[in-house]
Amino acid sequence: MATPARWSADLLPDAVMITDADGVIEYVNPAFEALTGRARGEILGRTPAVLGGRMQAGFYRRLWRALRAGRSFRGVFANRRKNGGVFFEEEVIRPVLDASGAVRHFVCSGRDVTRQVRDIDRFKHAATHDALTDLPNRSLFLDRLTQAVRQAARRGESMAVAILDIDGFRDANNRYGHLAGDAVLQAIARRTSGCVRKVDTVARIGGDEFAVVLGNVSRRAAQAVMGKILRANALPVRYARRSVPVSLSIGICMYPRGARTETALRRRADAAMYAAKRAGGNRCRFAPSV
Repeated sequence: MATPARWSADLLPDAVMITDADGVIEYVNPAFEALTGRARGEILGRTPAVLGGRMQAGFYRRLWRALRAGRSFRGVFANRRKNGGVFFEEEVIRPVLDASGAVRHFVCSGRDVTRQVRDIDRFKHAATHDALTDLPNRSLFLDRLTQAVRQAARRGESMAVAILDIDGFRDANNRYGHLAGDAVLQAIARRTSGCVRKVDTVARIGGDEFAVVLGNVSRRAAQAVMGKILRANALPVRYARRSVPVSLSIGICMYPRGARTETALRRRADAAMYAAKRAGGNRCRFAPSV
């Protein structure tokens, strides 16, 4: 028979779930059913694992550390509705203790914060990515480069930093218009990203300047990747029934033979890029070893 407390929970706008000390679900309210898409009858007797939580192991360790100490736990959970859709729920889980201090139940109340979480994710993405190409921006590129150098130093690996500049981009902008220039930038972003691994980074770091970070790569492999990038970007870009010619000048510096710090890697790759431009463009130059 339902208790007065559970009658009250039936009326709450927040989703409520009550489990026994072993985490077996004993009660859920109508708001819980509406949020998860799961009827009370199909969830009683099961555990919260039925919600398909997608949190990292450390999150659950902190949760159980607090609950076993008799403290409440508050956090945002990524769960799944019955139809498979992911939603985010801000939950408070409270242990209910008996007179001896032993846990008898857990009471969880939560509310849907999916819109807020996704808004935050969009803001974070906008702060770290270029609006036109959706590539990592200069700030994120520098962070990824720092991480790559540290990893290479720790593991005793080589890695590469490349600076890419569009040949004659200003002239193309003046001749074909800025919208055509935007189309060129988007095409180069797409083509270059298709030439590298998912673990690598392609970033837009300036108006017509891009950068690539290749982790755990030999000089020969880096040269092969740059060759692919040059060939992919030597094709004209179609815009408004016109064919806009494009090509790149690339400078590349290897860690550790070419430089050992992020600043030196960027500076020497940039100098190599200008050497490629002076040689006529549409080519790659390596910074010499030191």
